[in-house]
Order: sequence, then structure tokens, then C-alpha cells
Amino acid sequence: MRNAAIARVLDEYADLLEIDGANTFRVRAYRNAARTLTSHAGSIAALAAEGAGALTELPGIGEDLAKKIITIVETQRLPQLEEIR
Repeated sequence: MRNAAIARVLDEYADLLEIDGANTFRVRAYRNAARTLTSHAGSIAALAAEGAGALTELPGIGEDLAKKIITIVETQRLPQLEEIR
């Protein structure tokens, strides 16, 4: 899965969280993570294969986001996004 595709999932989730009235900090965290993934030169999928620790080395990616990214890479979906849709 390409970085841009993973970032699109996070961007869409941020959009729907914002529409739903979620905390602005949370929305911003997903948007910032999407930008980080888009601008990263290496493969996010390869980092995800190494585990959450490798992803948390990226700016703005915490443990929770890292786990969501791994889920996206492994399943091509994010259950939380499907739920909020």
C-alpha cells in the first residue's frame, strides 16, 4: 500500500471526525499524520512491517496512530473510519 493511500484514509477519518464534532486536537493529529506519511520518502508499509516502534519514530506519529496505520496496511481498511461513515 502506497504512502498516499494510507494518508488518504487518515485524511478522510479526520474529515469525518471534524464533521462529527470531535476534539480539534484529535482532528489535527490525524491531518498532521497524513501529511507526515505523504512527505515521507520511504515506504510506510515497510515501516509498518517492522512494528509500531518504527512508525513512532516519525514526527507526529504516536502509539495509537501507529497501530491504526498498521491496521490500514495489513487490511486496507480502518474499522473506525467504516464505523463513523
